[in-house]
Amino acid sequence: MNNQTTGDAMENILRRSGMSASTSKPEPIQCQHCGIDKEQIQVEHPFKKQLHWVSCACPCEVQEREDFKREQEAKEKRIRINKALKLSSAMEDIKSMTFENYIRRSGTESAYEQVMTAVEDFDKRGKLGIFIFGETGNGKSHLTAAGGNALINSGYAVVYITEKDLLSRLQATRNFNNPETFHEIMGACLEADLLIWDDFLSSQRLSNDEKDWIFQIINGRERANKPIWMTSNITPDEFESGSMAYKLDDKGRTWWRIIGNMDCVLNEAGNYRKSIAMARAMGISPAEYEKLAQEANHERTY
Repeated sequence: MNNQTTGDAMENILRRSGMSASTSKPEPIQCQHCGIDKEQIQVEHPFKKQLHWVSCACPCEVQEREDFKREQEAKEKRIRINKALKLSSAMEDIKSMTFENYIRRSGTESAYEQVMTAVEDFDKRGKLGIFIFGETGNGKSHLTAAGGNALINSGYAVVYITEKDLLSRLQATRNFNNPETFHEIMGACLEADLLIWDDFLSSQRLSNDEKDWIFQIINGRERANKPIWMTSNITPDEFESGSMAYKLDDKGRTWWRIIGNMDCVLNEAGNYRKSIAMARAMGISPAEYEKLAQEANHERTY
C-alpha cells in the first residue's frame, strides 16, 4: 500500500470518527437519539499541523454508554455472586440467618459490634478480616452468616463454607467423576469478595495436602487484599498458646498470617443449644435458664 493510499485510509477513519475533512466549521450533526445538534470543538489533526472540527458525543449518547457499562458490570457481578453461592455450604440454612433474627445474648456484644463494623466499612478494610472464637453453639456462625447476607444484598460475592466441607470437596476432586474441579473450588475461595470460613481448626488431624490447601487460600487472599471471616471453637487458652501456630505448619507461618490480618474477638456467650435443651427440660425459657446459670456461676465465683 503506497503512502497516498495509506493517507486516504487514515483520513477515512478520522472522518468516520467525526473529524471534519477541512479546517472550515461544518454544518452541525444532529444526534440520532434526541435530535439536538452535537457540540463541535477544534482539535489538532494527528498528521497535519492544522485545527479541524470534531463533533462531540451527545450527552444522551454518553449516558447510554455509561448505562451499558453499568449493566455489563452488574451482569458480571451477578455471575460472580451466583458462582460464589454455588460453592457455599448449606445455602438454605445460611440464607435464613440475618441480623434481624440474631438473638443478642449476654457475651455476644463485642462479636456483634465487630461484624456490624466490618459490614459497614467493608470497602475500607481491604484484607482485614475477623476471627471470632468461643464455645460451640454460641452464635458465631449465625453472626458471620448474617454479615455475609447483608453484603450479598449489597452486591458482593460471598462464599460461606465450613472447614470440613471445604477440605472434603477439595479431596473429592481427585475422583475423575467429581462434578467440581480443584481449580473451580480454589478459584471461588480466592476470587470471592469475602470468604467466610466456619469451624476453622475443627479438623482433629490435617494431612500435608490439607495444610497446603489452607495456606494457599490464606496466602492468596492476603496477596489479593481480600478478607476472610473465621469462626472457631478454640478456647482462650488455646488461642493464646503457641501450640496453635504449629498445628497448620511447623513454622507457624499460616497461623500468624491469619492472626496478623484479623480483628480477633472472643464470643463469651455460652452454648445456646445447651440452653434450649436445658430450658425445655426445666419447662422454662432459654433466657430464664441462662439467667439462672449466670447467677449460679456468680455464686461459685464468690
